[in-house]
Amino acid sequence: MVDLVEIKVKAGKGGDGKVSFRREKFIPKGGPDGGDGGRGGDIIFIADNNMSTLVDFKSKRIFEAEEGQQGGSNKMSGKSGSNLYIKLPVGTLVYEMREEFSENNDVNKNEGAFDDSKQVLVCDLVIPGQEYVIAKGGIGGKGNINFKSSKNRSPLQYTKGTKGEEKILKLEIKLIADVGLVGAPNAGKSTLLNKLTNANARVANYPFTTISPNLGILRIEKGKDIVLADIPGLIEGASGGKGLGDDFLRHIERTRILIHLIDPLTGSYENLDENSFSDYLMIREELSKYGKELDDKESLICINKIDVTEVKAAFENIKKRFEKEGLGVFGISAVTGEGLDKLINKIIYTLGKTPKDSVFEPGKVVKRYNIENLPNRRVVFDKDRVVTMDKKL
Repeated sequence: MVDLVEIKVKAGKGGDGKVSFRREKFIPKGGPDGGDGGRGGDIIFIADNNMSTLVDFKSKRIFEAEEGQQGGSNKMSGKSGSNLYIKLPVGTLVYEMREEFSENNDVNKNEGAFDDSKQVLVCDLVIPGQEYVIAKGGIGGKGNINFKSSKNRSPLQYTKGTKGEEKILKLEIKLIADVGLVGAPNAGKSTLLNKLTNANARVANYPFTTISPNLGILRIEKGKDIVLADIPGLIEGASGGKGLGDDFLRHIERTRILIHLIDPLTGSYENLDENSFSDYLMIREELSKYGKELDDKESLICINKIDVTEVKAAFENIKKRFEKEGLGVFGISAVTGEGLDKLINKIIYTLGKTPKDSVFEPGKVVKRYNIENLPNRRVVFDKDRVVTMDKKL
């Protein structure tokens, strides 16, 4: 999954003003009539619910809006440059970088190069159709008609258009979900996601079957859905870079609650209660080391595979081991569906008392609209999922 890229955007330059004089028959000295230059096009991001990754930005990483045209004779202003609309997945954070841009820089392979001192969060696209002007086009220059005066009847002065804003940006996806599934490899997270949401996450009997986050929607009733996110399995040392989990923990930063899914059969078949509790402590430790308040999120603990004879026989002991630490657990089977009704009811109850995170919206004006249904706009989609419109909103 491509969820972190660096791009460069360059808004259009404003068109230059025009030096021109009116020349008509019988009017040999008509005076100045040079028009102003057109405004450069803006670059605007739009949150698109139909995108899930940033893979389109791996092949094209420099985006430029159209420049404004030069002013014309007869006091005619130059045509303004078209805005460049770029679609991004819902859940994309946009950071402005304070460093040189390199087309060869692979952010996914060199995340350490981007520390907090080198980046500033400028917008968070969390609502489908949300729009954000990331780079403003330059202002058109003045034509010589603007410099006419009683003392300067034939001005040769004009001004050039200003440059458009140019920025280096880091785009980072953080999935937006109500519930995040965490656990060790092969704990059954993908199986549970498929069972609850009819998703089609890959399931296989080997570690790290899940190599990228998966989303599913649990239908409760009409107009009420719960979004679940499954991330790759966590192993001990994940917060230090081992395995796959740490690379994707950002995707549960925005989840409202977590479900710790535990497979008691990990390791030996003896002392399943201690196996389960040790597994839980390991996951909590990795979440704590990762930071971002993941360890403080409201969480539910599920003991999976109670359809297996050994787990069913040991479940009461497992339950008592957690209760000894003041923790409650659910016994479920992600394969057969046993215990899922109680789990769903608990999820609904817990979400009901857990507030949603606030939306980050910086000082610039944010417009929301359905881009597919904008009236009287010529919309062009190219292979890089970039949208161009010939009129400003």
